[in-house]
Amino acid sequence: MSDGLLILRFAQIVARLGLAMTGAAGATFVAALLMRVDLFWFDTIEFTAAVIVLGMAGAYLGIDIPRWPPLQERSLHRSAALDLVSAAGTFFAAGAGLLALYTFVFDEAADGGWNLALGFSWALGVCMQVGAGLVGRLFRVRT
Repeated sequence: MSDGLLILRFAQIVARLGLAMTGAAGATFVAALLMRVDLFWFDTIEFTAAVIVLGMAGAYLGIDIPRWPPLQERSLHRSAALDLVSAAGTFFAAGAGLLALYTFVFDEAADGGWNLALGFSWALGVCMQVGAGLVGRLFRVRT
């Protein structure tokens, strides 16, 4: 393996770890916002850790989906659909994280329903990112 290829692979790993940290930051604010709902299962360290790990996984897997080989037109449609699912997931997760951050920085008093809706949209987005990232990688491994 050439030095240039090693450097490129290392750069990709560093970039993905940075994306994972960004996902963790948004997840931390979403978890903290959900703690304000006063439901006992949201107010645990295990829940917070699970949300942070899920946020890291979503950002790590869902941002940079491998391209499917352009063997036939059908696979191009699948690749485009995966990109759309990943992009929508990134939009939902990042938007919910940004709104959660706004709520904390400006000390907004949001009701429990708003917090739950924000948590649900974040979870939907992250699940879309993880799902699209895994499907793209599984197909890539098969071909």
